[in-house]
Amino acid sequence: MKDFKPTYTEVTEWEFIIYQNTTGSRSKKIIIGPNSPEEYFFKGSKELADGTIKFPTEFWSEIVSSKIGQFLGFNVLDYNIGYNKNGNQKIGCLCQSMVSNSTNKLTEGKVYLSGYDATYNPELDKNKYTFQFIRDTLQGFDYLKYISDLIEIIVFDSVIGNSDRHQENWGIITNYQETKKEIDRELKNPRNKRFKRWGLRLDKLLANLQEWRFIMDNSIVLKSDLKLEALVMRTQFSQIYDSGCCLGRELLDEKIDKMLLDKQMLESYVKKGTSEIHWEGKKLNHFELINLVKKEYPSEVKKLVDNVRRLYDSEKIKELIFNIDDNLPNELSIYKLNQNRKELMIKLITLRIEKLLKL
Repeated sequence: MKDFKPTYTEVTEWEFIIYQNTTGSRSKKIIIGPNSPEEYFFKGSKELADGTIKFPTEFWSEIVSSKIGQFLGFNVLDYNIGYNKNGNQKIGCLCQSMVSNSTNKLTEGKVYLSGYDATYNPELDKNKYTFQFIRDTLQGFDYLKYISDLIEIIVFDSVIGNSDRHQENWGIITNYQETKKEIDRELKNPRNKRFKRWGLRLDKLLANLQEWRFIMDNSIVLKSDLKLEALVMRTQFSQIYDSGCCLGRELLDEKIDKMLLDKQMLESYVKKGTSEIHWEGKKLNHFELINLVKKEYPSEVKKLVDNVRRLYDSEKIKELIFNIDDNLPNELSIYKLNQNRKELMIKLITLRIEKLLKL
């Protein structure tokens, strides 16, 4: 299980990029390491406007869910432990960015949803944020091939109990450099006829134009841009990211102590957990949602559930969670998860996987 033990990195001396904007309610900064041009995200827990940290262990939920997801075969972004002694939140989770602004970009789900339906307001139309709406949007941009990725997110969220998979917590990556390199390879292929070469040159011109527009001003995205990128560019669905709203991160220690002694309370907590992705306007718990998705996409759901069944090992899950903070230096032991919170995480994941495997 060494492969799933989070590393520890002090980022105090790293370069913090102040011109970047990121979304979400948690404290989040983009930083660059001293020996690499790669960009990383350093994120703490949810921070209120007055600087109060609402859920101090939320970053641990992000790290645990990342490692659990990887262990169970989900395509989850890798989160590890970061420490910035000069920060308001000194401890947090650290992950390498999925994109580099000079080569590709991540377009969040809300951009596609608003592009598909100009009347949609992500802040006000909560009940319109449905599986059907996301599916129709993907189809509208010729991205229905990514429906299995959407279903993978839903199944993963059922395992960890994530209740905040909103429109900014999934997206599609557009690969500018990869697109142009692939076009250049095709242009050098002597078997391609003149007509195809003209088409390839046009594609490269459009790819250069889209990349230039993104670099110059990435705040403006038109529906025509999204259509063009779907037609010309090489894209991929993002890894699963921003999954920290899970594993009882909002529970106080006193409540956790009670839940560990009361199986009925634990069952009730899991049952009440709901998915942010609605079904035909209704907000359901994770397993109700999967049951309905399964009726329309039985093979996709079966494949994911069978993979969890194959990889699941309760003893290894325990080992993973109990050792999640082993790499924290002794002088930072105050930031470790207490034993009861770890016990709760284990019980929640065990109960959730048992329910998932019974579907």
